[in-house]
Amino acid sequence: MKNVNVNLGTNENILNNIQLETPKGKFVIDYTVILHIIFWVLYFGVLTFINTQSLPLSYALQRNTLVVVLNSLVFYLNFLWIMPEYFERGDFRRYAMAMIGMLILAPTIQYLIELYLFNVPEEIQVFTYNIRYVLWLGITIFIFLTLSTLLKLAMSRVYFENELLELRARKFEAELKFLREQINPHFLFNSINNIYSLALENSPKTPEMILKLSELLRYILYECNQPKVKLTEEIGCVRSLVDLYQLKFADPVKITFEVKGDPKDVLIVPNLFTPLIENAFKHGDLGSNKKGFIEIICNIRIGYIYFSVKNSKSVIAEQNNQPGGIGIKNLVRRFEINYSPRGMLKLKDSKDYFQGAMKIPR
Repeated sequence: MKNVNVNLGTNENILNNIQLETPKGKFVIDYTVILHIIFWVLYFGVLTFINTQSLPLSYALQRNTLVVVLNSLVFYLNFLWIMPEYFERGDFRRYAMAMIGMLILAPTIQYLIELYLFNVPEEIQVFTYNIRYVLWLGITIFIFLTLSTLLKLAMSRVYFENELLELRARKFEAELKFLREQINPHFLFNSINNIYSLALENSPKTPEMILKLSELLRYILYECNQPKVKLTEEIGCVRSLVDLYQLKFADPVKITFEVKGDPKDVLIVPNLFTPLIENAFKHGDLGSNKKGFIEIICNIRIGYIYFSVKNSKSVIAEQNNQPGGIGIKNLVRRFEINYSPRGMLKLKDSKDYFQGAMKIPR
């Protein structure tokens, strides 16, 4: 006995802006800009509160304004230009030189501006402006350069992760489109083969089979070009498909289709059941075994949908040298993309029967 278990599995876009509606139309505000402005305003406020405890108000405001301007200048120079230009391109030598240059220039510029352009009280000038003060300014600049570097690295990682997720989503979307398009030719190929067999026998069922096929194709071509369809429509497609295949047989065959639960308002990926139905009729032994059977069960539960197709097999090993299995492979991949990781798909191939069962989360 061969068991194949497929345990499956499944992002969200990060909002980067705020849209505001005005009488003149919409405009967009980048929320990160607002956060940066709030940070620098708070930083200025905290510095002012601390410094006014020991410094004259006018001088404290002057110095804090200069501190905020220079710190924000080195922060954004590193964040917007030096990191992208050198660090992210792997030119670490120039990046280190730029960092050292800012660590030297920024404290020096601040020191000279304060000493020669500000109206500094004499007692502050005597006890404050020395090498220790320059080192303190350098440490402050170093902290903001480090913060800008860490923030840029974090944002770059988030950006590349989002890009990767978007690329994966596009890949899955393209793959799903290809898989959906692959279903129609595969289904049409099998159905035309059946109609051809009936036509060769001049069977009176041929017109009815063509009519059933046209109804199914209408559903597949016009209703299934969307991510989800109503479960009631998918169940109706299964019934039509069973009716279509039953027309192949001159005598009644044992086919049961049981639906339990309320399928109303339940959505499902289209054409998810079709490959199992096709496989059951193609590889079952209804035509050669009077005890042959196909059992189809659809149970709608509160949290999931259980769908199973089980068909008897001939005791004689099937000699199948022709290419096949496209429908099942297609099903496994589509199920994986749409219902991973909560969904489950199990294919059981034993000596006497084949069963495909799926547990579809709602």
